[in-house]
Amino acid sequence: MRRMVWPGITAIALSILFLAALPAKEGRAPVAAGTFHAQANSYKVDSEDFMLRPGEGVEVKYHMQKGAVMVYGWKASGKLRFEFHGEPDQKPNKDYYESYELNNQAGSDHEFGSFTAPKAGIHGWFWENKTDKEIEFHLNTAGFYDSAKMFAGETPEELPIGDPK
Repeated sequence: MRRMVWPGITAIALSILFLAALPAKEGRAPVAAGTFHAQANSYKVDSEDFMLRPGEGVEVKYHMQKGAVMVYGWKASGKLRFEFHGEPDQKPNKDYYESYELNNQAGSDHEFGSFTAPKAGIHGWFWENKTDKEIEFHLNTAGFYDSAKMFAGETPEELPIGDPK
């Protein structure tokens, strides 16, 4: 029995050595699926402060390519109703959008997470203050987006996005 174990262990060790050395010889290391995605451009960062009076709402959207990732977090001084949604660049009709998360009943005073764009287009949130008090909130994002807009009136406003420091 002992003789059979050593040849088996030797074969396994040589296989591991060969598989580990092969990518290194080619200048690459093995990559597990879904753990690394190279991007052509640097990621961007954005940080915004808002104040909503009772009954007011605001929408912020980021333009992202399909598969681009954004990490986000927002905190508010009170509960806001919100919807996280997107509009693809190629819409089947002018009113088309996709809802990713809807919290329009109880509301929330915070949310943190990451998002991967299912399609190229604008993706973001609509927040609404349904309380009788002013609510301040802060939004932080970092990700592979190329522009940001705020919708709070008739004309969308470009938001300044920056490169990381």
